[in-house]
Amino acid sequence: MKKTWAALLTAAMTAATLAGCANANSAGSAPATTAAAAETKAAGESKAADAGAATDWPKKAVTVTLPYSAGGDTDTYCRALFQAVGEKLGQNFVITNLTGGSGLVAAKDVMSKAPDGYNIFFTHTGAALVQEAMGTADFSYTDNFTNVCTVAEDATYTLVALSPNGSYKQYSRGWNNLEDMIADAKANPGVVRYSTVFGSTTQYVGNALEKAAGIQFDNIDVGTAAGDRLAAFLGGQVDLIAVNYMNVEDYIEKGDVIALGVFSDKPMDGVDVKTLKEQGYDCKSTKKYEVKFPAGADQAIVDKLSAACKEVAESEEFKKTLATYHAAPLYRDAETTSKEDKAEVEELKAAMAQ
Repeated sequence: MKKTWAALLTAAMTAATLAGCANANSAGSAPATTAAAAETKAAGESKAADAGAATDWPKKAVTVTLPYSAGGDTDTYCRALFQAVGEKLGQNFVITNLTGGSGLVAAKDVMSKAPDGYNIFFTHTGAALVQEAMGTADFSYTDNFTNVCTVAEDATYTLVALSPNGSYKQYSRGWNNLEDMIADAKANPGVVRYSTVFGSTTQYVGNALEKAAGIQFDNIDVGTAAGDRLAAFLGGQVDLIAVNYMNVEDYIEKGDVIALGVFSDKPMDGVDVKTLKEQGYDCKSTKKYEVKFPAGADQAIVDKLSAACKEVAESEEFKKTLATYHAAPLYRDAETTSKEDKAEVEELKAAMAQ
């Protein structure tokens, strides 16, 4: 990918600084708008100060473990978040990529650590909640962790195929759209090769599409990381992959890859790709990115980190960074995160049982 989180974060911060110099819509509304903004900022700073007063954490560097390789959506959003959080709290937040088991290896590693505030787990609901619903995980991502908050959501999971006219046309099955693929899959059951990661979002949306379209894929696990799966796809090992749009945007723009549809309720802003739902297949998945401590973390530390994350999530800088990848900020406190995640697990179980 030609884009890196660091360059984009710098650009987003510069853009936000310039935006802050823009004029208000009218001279009459400017004082009221400015006063309201100042009041909101002051309230946020007051809340963060109150949360910080109860603890002197962090007194040293904090390790943030995420279950996927560098360069993907989880890694990008994690680094953008904790660079800003670190600046607010005056400590380094060191990002560690620990892959394996669709996130299970990293999750269990963090679960085994002391709940002293110096080990954080950053993950997304796409894999975590599907694992709970499927029974792949022998623990709960809610009950066996201390939730801190949610900071972002990404509804750009996109089904793509190789273009018959692109640089990888030797591996293309000749499809130009979703209906071409479905017609091929119906005519050749179990032949179309779909990149799946068992116990993760890819398996869930793939199975949902199979049911909705009345087709059967040859489900092949070619790796957990988006980069590994993309390499296998471009190398002709599979015919279809579902990934966050950011991972294939360059290839789509070059004409090497065709976007067949997005697993979302609504289209992405500024991107001319229909959703699966718009094309008659009600298959969707939204990833929510969450911050967690090992179970038993001090509530004062949880509150302080949550307050810092909230400030970042609601900042223009973070919003602009996420928008670059067609994602958006979503702040949910610990209680809301836990409640809604448990409800989503039950919804996933019901959907899988159909």
